[in-house]
Amino acid sequence: MEDSILDFLRNGDVSLCLERRGSGPRHILFAHGWISSRRMWYDVADRLDGNRCTMHLLDFRGCGLSDRPAEGHDLEGYASDLRVALGSIEAPVTLVAHSMGAKLAQYVAAERPQNLERLILVAPGTARAARFPQKHRALTLAAYGSRERIERFQRAAMARDVPPRSMLRIVDDALVAQLQHWIGWYDRGRGIEFVERLAEIAVPALVIAGAKDPLALADRVKRDVATAIHGALFVLLRDAGHNLPIETPDDIASAIDRFL
Repeated sequence: MEDSILDFLRNGDVSLCLERRGSGPRHILFAHGWISSRRMWYDVADRLDGNRCTMHLLDFRGCGLSDRPAEGHDLEGYASDLRVALGSIEAPVTLVAHSMGAKLAQYVAAERPQNLERLILVAPGTARAARFPQKHRALTLAAYGSRERIERFQRAAMARDVPPRSMLRIVDDALVAQLQHWIGWYDRGRGIEFVERLAEIAVPALVIAGAKDPLALADRVKRDVATAIHGALFVLLRDAGHNLPIETPDDIASAIDRFL
């Protein structure tokens, strides 16, 4: 991994970590998914040319090195974190987001931020409300604080084997994620619907799905995200699950390079 710089941004009373790597003229902002951190993107960032692009990797509140406030663990709170990170970059930006982060990216992109240039959505949550039975919620939240259960949960979401160091990294990040983050997004983020906003997205968009993703089903992603965003391109990765930044980092890095 090349040298990086940790910046800390203020979103009201909340301090957000934004890691910066590379010094190239093209700026990329990476947003992670639920119970994750900026480190979900390390395998992709390692494959991008730091002389060509400057990479900004965000930790949402409750995750990674960002603050752990009691409030703001909902769609609007996390969207405000993303707005602050995007606004801190004084250049046109390609926003690359995974899962929860990709649902937030759609929400924010619909506001047409001035410096948002392109949008890449990886295994995205959709703008439709996600409904889960109480049993599913209980089983998911029961994994909090358990390395064994978290690893089992993460492996169940993937279709490919990943390097041990990558698995260790995402399990460690889930272990240190704030409890309010686990509960907040599950209860006050996934279930929010904003389908009508997608018509306002006016930047080129690329949507990437895993053919064997058990969480963001490929057919649903194509219908509710790629088809709903005017002019969006859709890419389906075979034999790939949900955690595409660590399952298929070569494919994701290559897609970013081509889309830039």
